[in-house]
Amino acid sequence: MASIMDEFISVLEEENATYAKLAELSKTKTDAIIYSKIDDLTRITEAEQEVMGELMKLDKHRLKIRGEMSKILRVPEESLTLLSMANMFEKRPQDKQKLLDLREKLRLTLIEVAQVNKENESLLQQSMEMLEFDMNLIRSMKVAPTTANYDRNAMSTDTILPGAGFNVTQ
Repeated sequence: MASIMDEFISVLEEENATYAKLAELSKTKTDAIIYSKIDDLTRITEAEQEVMGELMKLDKHRLKIRGEMSKILRVPEESLTLLSMANMFEKRPQDKQKLLDLREKLRLTLIEVAQVNKENESLLQQSMEMLEFDMNLIRSMKVAPTTANYDRNAMSTDTILPGAGFNVTQ
């Protein structure tokens, strides 16, 4: 059981390091969003996808180990949380503390990733709203001002202005 537990802890440490890498990429993404660096944003998103692939592999490995542990301990997999595993090591305080510390590190890292992602989501939403505002402004500049121009059916005859801005042929 000790070697499987060491492997489990090792996978959890790798997962934490990979989530920390994801957090750093997300922080870099924040700058790219703020300064509208589209090329950087594309590159960062691709790197994030690679990190997510690594996380999926690690998660699959962790779940496999947890399944093996549940068979050895004869307990349901769902009941094997980090906290419950730590409580199983009452006679081995070092291992118990290691699991509890790792649990806390993972928790803090995941909170950081979630916060940065929420901030990025908000920034992207604001960017989209600004783009929509700009598009509406551009469209409204091409429409003649609304006046009392009505046709026989009492419908407004708003017209789109020809061309944009400066006319060279005049």
